Amino acid sequence: MEQVYGYIRVSTETQASDGYGLQTQKTAIIDYCNENSLELVNIFVDRGISGTVVNRDGLSELLSSFNGVRKVVVLNTSRLWRSDTAKVLIQKAIKNANADVISIEQKNYSVYHKDPNEFLVNNMIELLDQYERLSINLKLARGRKTKAKSGEKACGVAPLGYRWNSKAEIEIDPETENEVKHIYKKYLELGSIGKLKDYLDKNGFITQRGNFYSKQALLNILTNDFYKGYVTHGSVHIKGNHTAIISPILFNRVAKQLQANKKY
Repeated sequence: MEQVYGYIRVSTETQASDGYGLQTQKTAIIDYCNENSLELVNIFVDRGISGTVVNRDGLSELLSSFNGVRKVVVLNTSRLWRSDTAKVLIQKAIKNANADVISIEQKNYSVYHKDPNEFLVNNMIELLDQYERLSINLKLARGRKTKAKSGEKACGVAPLGYRWNSKAEIEIDPETENEVKHIYKKYLELGSIGKLKDYLDKNGFITQRGNFYSKQALLNILTNDFYKGYVTHGSVHIKGNHTAIISPILFNRVAKQLQANKKY
């Protein structure tokens, strides 16, 4: 015997006008299941809430309960939704659960039947989702820029030699600080990125991901003025609040050698 759920809903307006009260819906679902040899596992209920509202306790519980039981019986689909927007969103959640709807008053109904009227609504919802994501990204970007202007690293992975602490503040990492200093000093001694890479490979220096340093990774380290105490974020370039690992003198000496050595 196939197992199914039931769902019933009324709003104040519905109760007063069209006679689809909770008990009427419940009785219709029980009778339908008995007549069609369906095992009714549970009936989810929303009282006094509009079908245009998506965030309903009973509906949310139903949608999160599809696991083995993959069909829900309703008197009609207006119990599930009362607007095109609610319809598209709820149908999407049902489809994601590989479930379907049985409507007593709408024979052969399925959420998988194509409806040309849903095309526009789907596109509108997709555009609204994209706009919401863009708005969130803009707010985050403004926050990061404000943070950078105050001399703080705004976000991202901490550079080698630093780490994020529990307060989301950048601090020196004592385990890798000396490695950064060694890379700067060894570059001045050897005079080229290629020789520096060969030296590091032969001596077992590896990145935080467990790989040998690439020439580009070494160049990035040697040109990152975060190490001499600056913060760069977009158009913001400012003296940072963090502790520098490399002195300005050493950083500038390396910069001059990089400039002189066009092949790096």
